[in-house]
Amino acid sequence: MGRVMRRVVLWGVALLAGTASALAYPDRPVTLVQQFAPGGGSDLVARPLGQALAEALGQPFVIENKPGANGIIANQYVAATRPDGYTLLFAAAGPMTAAPHLYDVLRIDPMTAFVPVALAVQTPYAILANDSTDVTTLRGLLALAERRPGQLSYGTSGVGGAPHLAGELLTAATGARFLAVAYRGMGPAMTAVLGGEVTFAFADIGYAVPQVQAGRIKVLAVTGRRRSALLPNVPTAEEAGAPGYHSGTWYGLFAPAGTPPAIIQQLNATVNQVLARGLGQRFTEQGMEPATGMTQEAFAAFVREDHARLGAVIRQAGIKLTE
Repeated sequence: MGRVMRRVVLWGVALLAGTASALAYPDRPVTLVQQFAPGGGSDLVARPLGQALAEALGQPFVIENKPGANGIIANQYVAATRPDGYTLLFAAAGPMTAAPHLYDVLRIDPMTAFVPVALAVQTPYAILANDSTDVTTLRGLLALAERRPGQLSYGTSGVGGAPHLAGELLTAATGARFLAVAYRGMGPAMTAVLGGEVTFAFADIGYAVPQVQAGRIKVLAVTGRRRSALLPNVPTAEEAGAPGYHSGTWYGLFAPAGTPPAIIQQLNATVNQVLARGLGQRFTEQGMEPATGMTQEAFAAFVREDHARLGAVIRQAGIKLTE
């Protein structure tokens, strides 16, 4: 056998071995790293998604929370792991598409350090106020902010995160100025609202509903383009005094750059399968919008578009951070 032929055979064997390895994936537990502390909106998606993926693929998907620095800690951790599909990032919009605009220097750029795998859900927010506040509507909150500019505080998952940017967008739409207070995730931020440490917050609707039903908190408006089926009597922010205002976040699955394309495509297909089989309905019932049927390529384009959109918001607000 000639040298060229031997190279062709060896190349073919290596290709078949790589394909077989991808087809065998996963053959051990997969770690799904979250960017925020337990108890926030991220948990409402990551944990049931991880369970559904485990059932579909026959291996545990272990949730690991690594909060801090508005998602940067988790990003750095996952980016440094082997790109073999066994450590994945469960990510929110802010740390992925806003962070590159917020920091002059990042040790890793999420737009290049990761490959978008699958979008799980998009979700508008509920604007929630502490039950002891006098305001009962968004219009009332805006009027109070006009009398006390920059004094009304709202809790966020971190500086530059999607809830923080939701507040900046509200300022841009109405002129009302607020004081953003950063916590290590929306779980702690919501605890702060409930405890009266801050006046209000932007929180995932699914997280808000039990608190509202228990009478522990007030809901002033929702930030989607239409009312939520879970809170049909709550107006949209646009209806409640903020013309043209819409905000929210999304959650999706990312893999370190260099992960085999076959594994990425398999994960994308499996996420879409579990969303279609019933998990999507569960998310819908929690006020979210599941992304059933979105291809990996479409999700990658979605991420690029969101990166451009949030860049415009951040430049307008003049937000700059140091890692």
